[in-house]
Amino acid sequence: MIYVVEDNDDIGFILEYFLKDEGFQVSLLTTATDLKHAIKEALPDLFLMDIMLPDGNGIDLCHQIKTESRSKHLPVIMMSANEHVIASANCNAEEFLPKPFDLSNLLNKIRLHLPAA
Repeated sequence: MIYVVEDNDDIGFILEYFLKDEGFQVSLLTTATDLKHAIKEALPDLFLMDIMLPDGNGIDLCHQIKTESRSKHLPVIMMSANEHVIASANCNAEEFLPKPFDLSNLLNKIRLHLPAA
């Protein structure tokens, strides 16, 4: 399961469609609050998160994921259109992808961190 956290409807739709077409289970979440509720219920195999969210900051969420014992081992891939934010991010994410990104590159990054995929 991949949790995609993206507030842009178009990007979220494309990511969800593409990843499902590649055989992944996907849960599309649009806010930090949605993610916090989802991880109380179940943890994914990988997080794919936008940095700028309407009700929070993806960097802060990544930091929380990477410091909690039950989730710190899970891979996090961060996305942002703002390269300055990516450059200053310090949350121990496995990958930082600038938007727009190539879907083939994204798929390679996901497969790198989910070798069984």
